[in-house]
Order: sequence, then structure tokens, then C-alpha cells
Amino acid sequence: MLQKVMVVNDNELLLMIAKKVIAISDFAQETITATDGLQALAYFDTLLEQKGHQPMNEPEFMFLDLHMPSMDGWEFLEIFTEKYQTYFPNLKIAILSASVDMTDMLMLVKYPIVVDFINTAIDETVLNNIKNKFFNAVVANA
Repeated sequence: MLQKVMVVNDNELLLMIAKKVIAISDFAQETITATDGLQALAYFDTLLEQKGHQPMNEPEFMFLDLHMPSMDGWEFLEIFTEKYQTYFPNLKIAILSASVDMTDMLMLVKYPIVVDFINTAIDETVLNNIKNKFFNAVVANA
């Protein structure tokens, strides 16, 4: 089980469902949510202020919606990789999008922090696949 994950999505219902599915499937002990990229960046700012740029209890995985108001997933990725990734090098991101736009897929290559593209709702199968792909050692040691 992971310690902490983050879900960034402007749809409050999908956030609530994701949080419940993550808890029920024992994917993570804690789920942090944000409704857009600005809230997500504010959360990382708070972590940096609390710990002074040291490794800390940070999300290990993030589910990021691409299409949100205020600050979308693309803007978040651009700012995060430029200003925050150095301080949070272990974070892995999966993109959540109902759209399978080829342009989006090609743009993802620009962001090595993005490890997966999920075009379905978060469910137990999705979470098990992520555990097996990216956190097998963590699961085995749990």
C-alpha cells in the first residue's frame, strides 16, 4: 500500500468516487484531492514550506485530469516539471482523460514524470495495474 496519492480533477463527483475506490482497494493510506492545477501546486508549495526542500511525506503517485478550468493538466505539468520536480523526484503521474487525442498522446512524451495514460475511471483494476507496473517492490514489502 502506498502512503499517499493525489487526485487532481475538476469533477467533484469523480474525486469522491476516486477517493472511495482508492480507500476500498487499499491502494493508499491517504488520498489528497485538488480541483485544478492551481490547488495542486499550492499543496506542493505547502509541503516545501513545511519541510524546507527536504524529502518528506509527499504523494508517491498522482492522477491528473488534463482538461480543467483555471489551470489545466498541461499547465500544471509545465510548471511542476520546471519548478517542483527537483524537490519531488519520486512522484509518478498518470493522466486521466476520456479523450484519446493523438496530439495529447504525443505531447506526453515531453514529460517523463508521466508514466501512464488512463482513459477510464479509476477502478480496482486500474489501481492493481499501477501497483504491479510501478510499485511492485513497495507492494511486496508491505
